[in-house]
Amino acid sequence: MMVKILIADDHPIVASTLREMLSPDPGFHVLPPVSNSTELFKALETNSVDVLITDYCMPGGAFGDGLAMINRVRRKYPDVKIIVFTSIEQPAIIHALDSCGVLGVMTKSDDLREITVCVERCRRGMSYRGGRAEQILDEQMRRKPTARRPLSPKEMEVLRMYLDGMNVTQIATALKRSSKTINNQKRMAMCKLGCRTDMELFKLFMTWDISELDGDAETPSAA
Repeated sequence: MMVKILIADDHPIVASTLREMLSPDPGFHVLPPVSNSTELFKALETNSVDVLITDYCMPGGAFGDGLAMINRVRRKYPDVKIIVFTSIEQPAIIHALDSCGVLGVMTKSDDLREITVCVERCRRGMSYRGGRAEQILDEQMRRKPTARRPLSPKEMEVLRMYLDGMNVTQIATALKRSSKTINNQKRMAMCKLGCRTDMELFKLFMTWDISELDGDAETPSAA
């Protein structure tokens, strides 16, 4: 059966190279590439797509990029197999992509010849990580973080939602807690992690998987 592939990347050379790598395979039909999330969802609405190969950072579209865009694809087109082809080499991002149902992850440092294997595996519902993506995760496993106090489950919950782009008011509404409580839990989590500013928190998130820092015990929260 012919596999219909859509490529989404805002760099024309990258999109063209991927298309050149995949088009010779008689089992693949590569659709015209798109360059932002507006074009991406228009293409998904008008075509039957089996595999989507998309960049992670692709600004300029009406539906954003990154995890927000990928999660939207997952909700609206659950049968589309997603491969993320990105220049970002952060373990936290790779873990986040795994968590939201992305089957394939390749970095732009990987050997491009891997893309055919990646598509073949992902179209069958199997996961695939490129060599560089695997190396990034292996390096993370070997690193030992400096001692930090573990986060409570509630602090973890608040941090995850905050790092996903929600503000304190939105988190309070979603969790049915007061904004003061959410703010205190966020502040306590940052204190345990040694982060004085939001920028330091986001930098930590980009280099570590925050889930490594959770704890079993609840800590009292302010009302």
